[in-house]
Amino acid sequence: MAIGRKYERDIDLLLAEEFIVSKEFADWFLAKTKFSGDKAIVRDVYVSKSDTTGESDLLIVYVREVDSKLFAIHIEDKIDAPLQPEQESRYLLRAQGEVRQGKYADFDVVLCAPEFYRANQPDASEFQKFVSYEDMANFIGAHDSSLRGQYRSNFLLTATSRRINTWQKIDDDRTNKFWAAAYEVASREFPVLEMKEPKLTKDSTWINFQPLDMPTMPKRIYISFKGDRGYMDLTFSNCVAHEFESKVKPILEPGMTVHQTGRSSAIRMKVDGFEVSDSFEYSIEKARISFSACEQLIKLFRRHRTILMDAMTQSAHESNRFS
Repeated sequence: MAIGRKYERDIDLLLAEEFIVSKEFADWFLAKTKFSGDKAIVRDVYVSKSDTTGESDLLIVYVREVDSKLFAIHIEDKIDAPLQPEQESRYLLRAQGEVRQGKYADFDVVLCAPEFYRANQPDASEFQKFVSYEDMANFIGAHDSSLRGQYRSNFLLTATSRRINTWQKIDDDRTNKFWAAAYEVASREFPVLEMKEPKLTKDSTWINFQPLDMPTMPKRIYISFKGDRGYMDLTFSNCVAHEFESKVKPILEPGMTVHQTGRSSAIRMKVDGFEVSDSFEYSIEKARISFSACEQLIKLFRRHRTILMDAMTQSAHESNRFS
């Protein structure tokens, strides 16, 4: 018997139980975080733990075997609902406050969602760690052949189905026409972007660019194109903006500023924002101007790659690791 509509609270409780009863699952999940390689056991599991900054869907507190230090994993769980503004940043504030209170020594923040969610929700890229429902379902199904294990695996897998859930990519002629034309402009005039042909939902104006020479590991660098806001961001994962800025300020060009975006730092160029619903000629021209700003940021990265990557390393988020 299958349960049709799944809700995030259902997933929260299922995962909470999995962390409590299955050391194999807890170890596997731990390896997906910055604590990969640590040997630790789960000490406490909290569901819907909140304070003035908001709520963590799941909070898993581990104790490290080698020195008995506590660290935590905060999990944001999404099926189809959009992320709230600055949600990842508020997770960080919440966790940093608990570190200052001595509740644990270090933390990581993870977004758990279906694969299609990460691909189609622009703000999902603000989370530095992501574990998909599909991966969790496959792990549970492979390690628990009992009827219970197969049910739980199937529960997660069916939560990823777009037919079951309310979220779905809305195919829209106007949006498709705009992005087809924007792709032609980018391919012809701005090949440096290495833009992939986009397939975006209705009214979407957000997309990322990652030329092949921009690293993805151990830290990710990419261009975040936020068309409606007019923000073109050269984004450096997991570093503190005010420290990063002090190191890169001498190489910034006119119109470039540094900002904290979640746990990342971004060198931003501000242009006029636009909507897909604007007149076609207007929105395409705004996209062209935006592409030009992105090109300028990519060229900045290539001219000053060593300085920028050193600055990213030296400005690593203070919670990146405890000794």
